[in-house]
Amino acid sequence: MQNELNWECAENGGFPMKLVEKGLDFKGRTAFFFYFSVTIAVVSMVWVIMLSIRIMQLSRTDPSVPHYYVTIAMVCIAISMVSLHHFYKVFADRRAYFKQIEIKDGNVSFVEITREGRREWQEKLRKFDGVSLRHYKYRGRDSWYIAVVHSDNTRSFPIFSPGEADREASEDAKRQLLARFGSQFSQFKLDTLYEKQSEDKEEKS
Repeated sequence: MQNELNWECAENGGFPMKLVEKGLDFKGRTAFFFYFSVTIAVVSMVWVIMLSIRIMQLSRTDPSVPHYYVTIAMVCIAISMVSLHHFYKVFADRRAYFKQIEIKDGNVSFVEITREGRREWQEKLRKFDGVSLRHYKYRGRDSWYIAVVHSDNTRSFPIFSPGEADREASEDAKRQLLARFGSQFSQFKLDTLYEKQSEDKEEKS
């Protein structure tokens, strides 16, 4: 199965492990379509504002322009301005976003940076509760992931997220993958837990 999370591991697939996420870390064709779409969206909103202002100017000199055009133009300007402001805020938030998780020498180092500030902590792996496979709903469909879990939920973090083709993997395949990760972390005495889709029971293995 292919991991959607871009963990960098040692040559043997073990420790140290490192995950770096950036808000606008797009590459290749994805980057082209993203920035192309952004450009089209911004230009369209600016064009609507300019056209609406022009209509308002014409309404003062051309009596043939219906009065309700002015109201429509004002509404279009307001919607476009709000949209541009919201778009800029989301874009700035994503550009400022940075997260790094590193597992090395039996320790977990976590750094997350957003526009609101910086969150950082370090914890020994042996203080975590276990490696858990959990189920959840994704766009109305059942999906799952594997995480290293801590009694403090803010310190739990995923180590495997399946691609689209693997979201409906068999229970045996998921258990085998969980066992492989569990074996990898067993040196730190972490339990291996499998949460059923109903999430009403946990099994230790």
